[in-house]
Amino acid sequence: MTEAAGTYHDGRTSAARAVRVRVADGLVHIDGDEISTAFPLAAVALEPRLGGLARRLDLPNGASCQVPADFELPTPGDAPARMERWVNEAEIRWMPAVVATVLIVAGLYTGIVYGVPAVANVVARRISPSVERGMGDQALSSLDRVALEPSKLSADRQRHLSQRFTALATLADPAAPAVLLFRASPAVGPNAFALPGGTIVLIDELVAEAQHDDEILSVLAHEIGHVQERHTLRHVLQTSAAGVLVAAVLGDVVSATSYAVAAVPTFLLNARYSRAFEVEADVFGFALLDKAGIDRGHFARFLTRLEEKHGGKSELPGWISTHPGAEERARAALGDR
Repeated sequence: MTEAAGTYHDGRTSAARAVRVRVADGLVHIDGDEISTAFPLAAVALEPRLGGLARRLDLPNGASCQVPADFELPTPGDAPARMERWVNEAEIRWMPAVVATVLIVAGLYTGIVYGVPAVANVVARRISPSVERGMGDQALSSLDRVALEPSKLSADRQRHLSQRFTALATLADPAAPAVLLFRASPAVGPNAFALPGGTIVLIDELVAEAQHDDEILSVLAHEIGHVQERHTLRHVLQTSAAGVLVAAVLGDVVSATSYAVAAVPTFLLNARYSRAFEVEADVFGFALLDKAGIDRGHFARFLTRLEEKHGGKSELPGWISTHPGAEERARAALGDR
């Protein structure tokens, strides 16, 4: 349709006037009460069609006209008109809308499940070790204020465990072995967790639960796996993806790390890695125990004993309470040796 009734707005007042809009001789003619004007076809713009809604015709003098949805302007060649007709057909039919919705949902799901973790992994490995250590130091400072207390272990006990840990950590990464710190926390309970930058915090309550030092070392081997795979940082990046990943990908490291620093303490208090991260840390830890000559059975027995003692309670240690389950992880520790 190249001729239709329309409503004219002069762009200066709110008054609306009924007009007749038609296209003839390369001009757009607008005629109505006290209005009779024409503009070159190339000087006017018609907004794209959206279903059956009225369309706006923008005029070069700042005025506009509301015209019916099926009003058209001649276009050079048929391709633009065909494309617009195709888009309009897609908008008014339910099947394309359903297909588009399914594709959008599938795209979002794929991006969240596969894309975000992949990007988080790349970004985590691009953040410099010094920046990551700074994040870990700030997170530890926050935790010391709200949840952790100085360790009650004797100096000799701490020295002995530190020596054994250092030997284990050096096997994992001779160039930059992880560092062990001791804290007490009745609120956190029997636990150990890895901070960004390579620091592992061992809670006194976990030491008290162990019946053999190799049980403690088996848990620390698992935490070294989290350090080596940068799981804490990757998890925080993933869960803060909206702000952190965009900032990091665009090169704004300060913004990215500020997001992550704020999120690390909360994450560590909950100590809930994804199943994939736990499996990765377990596999790494088992290989490290084999390399160090420590029986994996210590991990399986400690895991099972803590599950039996704390199972179903809120104080269940984070490193055993996440999926996969303790029984499955114990079986994995005892298999393929």
